[in-house]
Amino acid sequence: MDVWRSLGSDLRLAARRLLETPGFTVVCIATLAIGIGGNIAVFTLIDRVLLKPLPVPRPHELYRVGETDACCVNGGLMDSFSLFSYDLFTHLRDAAPEFRQLAAFQANTRAITLGRGDADTPPETLTSAFVSGNYFEMFGLAPAAGRLVQPADDRAGAAPAAVISHVAWHRRFGGRPGIVGAAVTLNGVPATIVGVAPKGFYGEMLRPDPPEIWVPLAAEPLLQPAARLLEARRSHWLYAIGRLDPRTPIEPLQARLTTALRTWIEANMNLSADERSRLPQQHIKVIPASGGVNNLRNAVRPALNVLQALAAAVLLIACANLASLLLTRGTARRAETAVRTALGASRTQLVSQFLVESLLLAILGGLVGLLVSIAGARAILDLAFRGAPGFPVDPWPSSGVVAWAVAASLVTGVLFGAGPAVVGSKSSPVDALRGAGRSSADRGGRLRHSLIVLQVALALVLVTCAGLLARSLQKLEAQDFGFVVDHHYVVNLAPSFTMVPAERLEATYARLRERLMQIPGVVNAAYSLYAPMSGDNWATLITVDGRSPAERLLASWNRVSPGYFETIGTPLIRGRAFDERDGPGAPLVAIVTQALATRYFGGSDPIGRRIGPRPTSGAPTRDYEIVGVVGDAKYQDGRGEPYVTYFLPFLQQIDAVRRANEARGVALDRSHYAQAIELRTAGAAPALEAEVRRALAEADRRITFRSLVSMDEQIARAFTLERLVARLTLAFGAIALLLACLGLYGVTAYSVARRTREIGIRMAVGASRPRVLLAILRGALMQLAIGAAIGLPAALAAGRLLQEQLFQITPHDPAVLAGGLALLGATALMAGWIPALRAATMDPVRALRTD
Repeated sequence: MDVWRSLGSDLRLAARRLLETPGFTVVCIATLAIGIGGNIAVFTLIDRVLLKPLPVPRPHELYRVGETDACCVNGGLMDSFSLFSYDLFTHLRDAAPEFRQLAAFQANTRAITLGRGDADTPPETLTSAFVSGNYFEMFGLAPAAGRLVQPADDRAGAAPAAVISHVAWHRRFGGRPGIVGAAVTLNGVPATIVGVAPKGFYGEMLRPDPPEIWVPLAAEPLLQPAARLLEARRSHWLYAIGRLDPRTPIEPLQARLTTALRTWIEANMNLSADERSRLPQQHIKVIPASGGVNNLRNAVRPALNVLQALAAAVLLIACANLASLLLTRGTARRAETAVRTALGASRTQLVSQFLVESLLLAILGGLVGLLVSIAGARAILDLAFRGAPGFPVDPWPSSGVVAWAVAASLVTGVLFGAGPAVVGSKSSPVDALRGAGRSSADRGGRLRHSLIVLQVALALVLVTCAGLLARSLQKLEAQDFGFVVDHHYVVNLAPSFTMVPAERLEATYARLRERLMQIPGVVNAAYSLYAPMSGDNWATLITVDGRSPAERLLASWNRVSPGYFETIGTPLIRGRAFDERDGPGAPLVAIVTQALATRYFGGSDPIGRRIGPRPTSGAPTRDYEIVGVVGDAKYQDGRGEPYVTYFLPFLQQIDAVRRANEARGVALDRSHYAQAIELRTAGAAPALEAEVRRALAEADRRITFRSLVSMDEQIARAFTLERLVARLTLAFGAIALLLACLGLYGVTAYSVARRTREIGIRMAVGASRPRVLLAILRGALMQLAIGAAIGLPAALAAGRLLQEQLFQITPHDPAVLAGGLALLGATALMAGWIPALRAATMDPVRALRTD
């Protein structure tokens, strides 16, 4: 009982002391709030993005068939298989009875056009995913309204059914109960919305564009007639997750699935000699999947780890600053402590009082930091997932994160309050008689200076890291992408375009381009299968004239319209570009990039040579005469080298391809349908979106507008993680500089206050003001030099750890290191100048009278 009474007394006294010095209290709380708040914000994202399991019952029972993050459609050998065709999925499902349920789902989301049957309501695009009939049943979910997709919905001939997400129910349909049973059209096909998914369920994968609507796999050929992936035995596009008893032995299951995989490959794939030699390498892994498919988690993990390290460094600087402030305060109160000692207070009581005060500050700082963290986590999400308003991550800290914040505050208060508490309690009763100002002993001086050196060293590390990442981002965004960025816009089209019959495509494309060119300000218009830096990539194994057919040659490819290269600004190096000669019935031609010409043709001229996709069993052989070479451009990866790529005209041989596909029971190849339109304008085009919507409607009402983005924005979205890390590192670096500056200022100012009489004596016996100024500055700069000497090797080591995050810049970039040292030096000079100037301008007579 005495303990609690004593603790209550200490708390009341600590609160009174803090209220008596509001400036000191606010600075301490703000310092801790920044350090703890930044850590809570980053830790919240780590918890939500990397650690949180799927919001489904018993997630520990979920296991994934496959381990790699493969996306989105693959037609060849993969060594470690994670994508499956529907035929291969059913084959594996039958070979693995250990799974209580095994569900398949589309590896990537796609846009789908939803019409409500109301002439006054235009069609809109939703993010969709095809799933097996047991998908929701396997996850153990109950509907928020209506019912979920069932196995009966996933049978050939079943009427298309759809389930919308809880978010889409409210965002798109106002949460109206009448949506259940509503008749709609999906890509022009009649369908019924049968239910709403439970609140909080975002699918099997955390991603910026979670599905807004789920449709059974059986409906895929109806809704994607130009793809018909369900019927393509060798097109792998499905992931698989199922429920296992956690005690099930995994190794025997993997071995049986691998055997089944190889059996299926031999029976269904026309293997070349090289591919047959790779057959023993083809295998399947079964891994825990409580967090679902981890594509995004794996992508953002390095960035979040970097941010966590930086936030921890800021917290350490903040704590060192707090300790320095408490130490200075404790030393300034040594006369009071001496009096209390003289009156009988034990050293234990004094240490306890100081510790309670530091704990109270830490707890208050933690509470304010918790509020800061919510705003910080939301800002980080907006930066990291630009253009993705539906990203399903809650910025509010979980109970575990709150518990961590409380623990961090308490540990901070104890660890960084203990030193000042012990030093502050070391006051002899003689000090009370001698007077506060007359004691020459500077207890804690060495610790105080050590804390400043630590802050300077950590600040240099953070400033250097910020400089490296900022320069890297600048080089990323300013690089030559191989196309024009200014006044370049991309119109993304909805997949309803694939409902346009093949025989009408030529006229539709001609009418579309004509109408787009009539938009005020548009100087050029073209269309393509996919746009630069859109994140899309179509690739295939190819045959090259003069190279052995057995060689495994891979290339990306794209379909583009006449005028495409002029529109996007990629230069023609040799030969010619596509034009009206390359229409239906014309000889097959292609244009290749300089990278492809160099890799596969060496130093010889590729014009007139032939290239084409490697034929698969039952498919017609097609090769193309190379008529042009264009410059390299980055379409997929802004960090790596441009992919080797060849381009094909949109409408060339479209009738022949359609007839060949129909003979095989396949609709027109979906690559003949444009997914993007590229526009070049003479300047700013504020009303461009409205004009584009109008042009699409006039060309063909089945061409549904999805979005319009400038190429600047498209590139910015490609580097969101890099921008996030760079900006937050800059923020952390600025905070570190500010805290180090405050700490250095405080120590220098305290030193001046302690040495007031000494300075007065020096000036009285002839010391000049510049000499006094330099003497004070020398102490501040000495701490800076020691901190920089320690921080420089640490900064070089941190730069090496950041190497994978950097682009065209070395971890030991001299300009960045010199800039960091110069900035730190200027900050330290500014922090020491004010108290040094005060010391140099003081009146010696007043200084000598100071007690």
